Amino acid sequence: MYNPPIVAKKSIMILLKIFFLLTTASATGQVDLKRPFVTLLPGYQYHAAQGIDSRTGVIWKERGVRLSFDIGDMAGVYTDCDWCGWTKGETWRKEQTIGDQKVIYVFTKSKRLVVSFPEVHANFYATIRTESDMADVLLMLSTFRLTATP
Repeated sequence: MYNPPIVAKKSIMILLKIFFLLTTASATGQVDLKRPFVTLLPGYQYHAAQGIDSRTGVIWKERGVRLSFDIGDMAGVYTDCDWCGWTKGETWRKEQTIGDQKVIYVFTKSKRLVVSFPEVHANFYATIRTESDMADVLLMLSTFRLTATP
């Protein structure tokens, strides 16, 4: 069995790290997610994280709904992905334009609401337990805007 020299292994690791950094920066389109990209309702908090190839995070409120997100070119469009299971058990699907952005809403038998903004590869999902949860998610997402950093 061939065992590459240690120099080759180090070079490959360095190239992989550079590739990761480049794809991470371009995957989000230089979007600033340090601050919320929706108007939060009273009591809601926001936490952004860095996924492998997209920006992820959560918007939540104590004893309220937990709205997770995945944003970036590599995030895809959850509402269009039949094989990945996000919309399994779909009970309804609606499309709307908010401002100049197309939005797709899918609700499932397991009470999961999946919302995608396809043009910017932004996906949100939450388990809806009450009508108030649904209202909160829809109100906050109706204010969704991505802003490129200078």
